[in-house]
Amino acid sequence: MRKFPRLPKALLKTPPGFKKPKVSDFKTDMQHLGEEIAEDFKETVIANIEENNYNFEDAPSTVKQKGSDTPLINTQELVDSIYREGTVVSVENTPRDDSPLTNLELAMVLEYGTKDRHIPARPVWRNTYRDFKEEAREKVEEFFKLQKSKKK
Repeated sequence: MRKFPRLPKALLKTPPGFKKPKVSDFKTDMQHLGEEIAEDFKETVIANIEENNYNFEDAPSTVKQKGSDTPLINTQELVDSIYREGTVVSVENTPRDDSPLTNLELAMVLEYGTKDRHIPARPVWRNTYRDFKEEAREKVEEFFKLQKSKKK
């Protein structure tokens, strides 16, 4: 069995002014960071839908039927059903006034389209995630830079 040399006692003592970090504080800070990123993601998804940032198009017959040329929005019900709970962003599985589908089911149809391709996929959630990853990474990096500068 290989033995390792003992560390000098001076290295085993905590340096002057050192405060042992609390795990609970770190967990709380990370939870808040996750919630902040999730809220930003939710707001970005909503903006991408309302502003049609991915340039989706409805068929002329759909525009005529719903009286609007804004894709993904027939009424504000779907957008209003997007929520954040903790670090989860999703769509409420609530009934709609204009469809037998729930808001969650409609979101899934819009995201993936239908098998018969009558309704094409309009992947606003996947596109938003793809485009938002860098922003989220930067927020995490900034968080850790701030934590490091607080210790100095």
